[in-house]
Amino acid sequence: MFRRKRAWLPLGIDIGVDQISVVAVEATRSGCIVKATASEPIPALTDAALDLGTATLLRSLHRTLNVAERRCILGVSPEDVVTREFRLPPKMRRSEAERAAILEADAAACWPSHDRLIALDPIPSNAASMLLSIARSSAVERLVRIAKSADLNPIAVDAPLCAWRRVAGDYDALIDLRSGRPVLYLFGKAVGSMDLFASTLSEDRLAAQVRAAFVQSRRDGLADIQKIAVHGEASQCAALEAQLGADGYEINLLTLGESVGPSWALAYGLASWSILGEQVRAA
Repeated sequence: MFRRKRAWLPLGIDIGVDQISVVAVEATRSGCIVKATASEPIPALTDAALDLGTATLLRSLHRTLNVAERRCILGVSPEDVVTREFRLPPKMRRSEAERAAILEADAAACWPSHDRLIALDPIPSNAASMLLSIARSSAVERLVRIAKSADLNPIAVDAPLCAWRRVAGDYDALIDLRSGRPVLYLFGKAVGSMDLFASTLSEDRLAAQVRAAFVQSRRDGLADIQKIAVHGEASQCAALEAQLGADGYEINLLTLGESVGPSWALAYGLASWSILGEQVRAA
């Protein structure tokens, strides 16, 4: 059997609240090489012009990368997706699991049933459970429409909890301070969890709510949090360190390869959708 030593992965595309990031990654036998990145703020536009303007910017960023790859993985907003562990009773068939997942979605998702996409995916090394993802279908359709308008070929839409786990797998948790609202991702057993906080929280209140989430995670047996990565500015990381460091938590600014706090970190996690456990390095 012949194997290619190198292969381009699909592009990772993070369409955030106010910024787009695109990452081109090449997979080699020694790990993943980030070949090119591009990030730009989304211009202030009316609601009617926003999607077209976003697609135009995305097309421009793709040209900037100077790569032929057009397949891409998109990331749905944390406000538009719920992920949780779905436990499988012994000998449950796939069709039965899918019907049960629909009932589970009624309790897990706050948007109406006609605006839901439901997916069940296997969890590595855990045959007794599956990953249940419930996304707002209108949000997913919008992302796909934007990517296609930019002449790209979206092949999957991923949940941010899964993408961040691939990025920050050496940590127990990640706090994303660049997504509009602060989001806490806990990488616990099986699936983990995600908490969204109000954008108006002071540094003290945010630290208090993060601390409470860590305590609850330990009580629930989800994870014993020790190491936390922060995706944000160095000053934001320092503020959290000042609040939580005395409790024994190790808090670091997220680093990928030699890039400290890269704005394209989530886009890299999306690009690595098809692989696990690979080391990232710059070209």
